[in-house]
Amino acid sequence: MTHRSVEIAWLPGSKKSWTTFSLARTEAARLWNDLVVRHHRIRRLQWTWPAKRRWEVWAKNRYANLHSQTIQQVIEEFLEAVRSVSSLRKKGHLEARYPWRKERYRDVPYTNQGARVRNGYLLLPNGKAGTLAVKVPKGVRLPGRLMEARLEYGRILLVCQLEEEPRPVGGEVVVGVDLGVNTLACATDGETAIAVSGRGVKAVVQYRNKKLADLVSKQEAKKKGSRRHKRLQRRKYALLTRTSRKIRDARHKATRKIVEAFPRARIVVGKPFNEAAQRVGRVQAQQVAQACTRKLIGMLDYKAKGAIVVPEPYSSQTCPVCGCRQKSRRTYRCGSCGFEAPRDVVGAWNIRQIGRVGGQVPTPAMVAPKVIFVHPSKYPGKSQVVPAEPRQVAQQL
Repeated sequence: MTHRSVEIAWLPGSKKSWTTFSLARTEAARLWNDLVVRHHRIRRLQWTWPAKRRWEVWAKNRYANLHSQTIQQVIEEFLEAVRSVSSLRKKGHLEARYPWRKERYRDVPYTNQGARVRNGYLLLPNGKAGTLAVKVPKGVRLPGRLMEARLEYGRILLVCQLEEEPRPVGGEVVVGVDLGVNTLACATDGETAIAVSGRGVKAVVQYRNKKLADLVSKQEAKKKGSRRHKRLQRRKYALLTRTSRKIRDARHKATRKIVEAFPRARIVVGKPFNEAAQRVGRVQAQQVAQACTRKLIGMLDYKAKGAIVVPEPYSSQTCPVCGCRQKSRRTYRCGSCGFEAPRDVVGAWNIRQIGRVGGQVPTPAMVAPKVIFVHPSKYPGKSQVVPAEPRQVAQQL
């Protein structure tokens, strides 16, 4: 993924906007100054520096004129500055200074969970201070997905993420990967297809959601800060930690099976489909939204020769032989040419075609690849005991 910055020259045009603008920048400076003071005090007393999560809990409800994501971004920037100075000092640069200057105003960062573009306006929320509505100039067009915005005096800096365009690949093995829920990942090189089951991960996610809902409902009946409430909070954190380890282990084993099946291959993977959750039912939407597709792409990228993300609209509904488009269940059966294959294999084949030639081009002479169904991890059972040789038995007796 590549990123591109877009700059918009802007200053408030009304008294209300000026008030919101000033309150947000002053509040961001106050948060930074409080972190500077506490960092100096903790270093002087030689205490352990708290983790980011502790600082986020500490800052909650303290800075009313900032968005919650903005508070987290300012904390992350301060912690990054501390880590950089610590690294320099360990390398012998003792002249490097930790953040010490107190500021009156500070630039306000926003994540894509806070800043958004609606009807030609860039909306920047600032808690109780209000929301700034900045009209995007006609000549300015965002080149990709908005990832971050930064409010400065006189300008707004937007960071957009660009999708990698598929490039025709020649002289190397190209593998198309279709990500899903019931099938965690399906990969094919045109001859063989590997379908990794995702039902184990799906069961872990369902178990986590049910237990988490039960713990939250019990916690609501307890007084916050009581021993019962703290005990339930510890159980909740233990549940989240345990299930996240199981899911991470399944991701690693699933990607390893794909890389071992197709070594030294270029991976072309379909873009995660979380947007589809807006058009399905409540249960299916939860399954789609909680699928670990982004993490799988990152693992495939560093374990294989690289992973290129391509758009995958209708890849599981388009026949790879004749190009006919139709919906299907787990098995795709074309009503025009009679082609039949698992739906995930059809999606992986079409994604591979997008990576190779730039589109879902029908292949009349295509033969359905051989499908191998595997699990991320399968308990092998009890190990077989090999009987000792007669001579060894005699020596033992």
